[in-house]
Amino acid sequence: MKLSAPQFWRVKENQYKLVITICKNCGRKTVFKRPICPHCGSDGVEYIESAGIGVVEEFTKVYYKRDSSEDRLPEVVGVVKLREGVRVVGEIVGIRSDEVREGMEVEAVLRKYVSDEPYGIIYYGLKFKPV
Repeated sequence: MKLSAPQFWRVKENQYKLVITICKNCGRKTVFKRPICPHCGSDGVEYIESAGIGVVEEFTKVYYKRDSSEDRLPEVVGVVKLREGVRVVGEIVGIRSDEVREGMEVEAVLRKYVSDEPYGIIYYGLKFKPV
C-alpha cells in the first residue's frame, strides 16, 4: 500500500532510520519508535538508534510485479536479526538473488522505494545490503 505524502511524512522517522524502543518496565525491545510497549502496555519507554547491522535469518524471493519494479525481479526479502536483538523484515539489495544466504551479514542503507512519476514525490526507505 502506497502512503499519501502527508501520511509518509508523519512516519518518515521509521522509514529513514532504525529506531528501537526499549521498555523500562519489562525490558523487552521492539523495532520502530513506539509511545507504548506493545508487550506490557507501559509508557515508560526509551529509544535508541540501531547501528543497522545484522544477519539474514531467513529470506524468500518475490516474483510478483509491482509498479515499475519488473527490472528488479526477483526481489529478495529477508528477516534480519539486528545486533540489538530485534528482527526486522526488509528487501536485500546490492547482490544477485542467487547469492543471498542465511547467516550473511548485512547493513541498513537508504534506497528509493518508488516515485510518483514523472514529477512527483520520490519515496525512500531502508533496505539491506551485504557488508
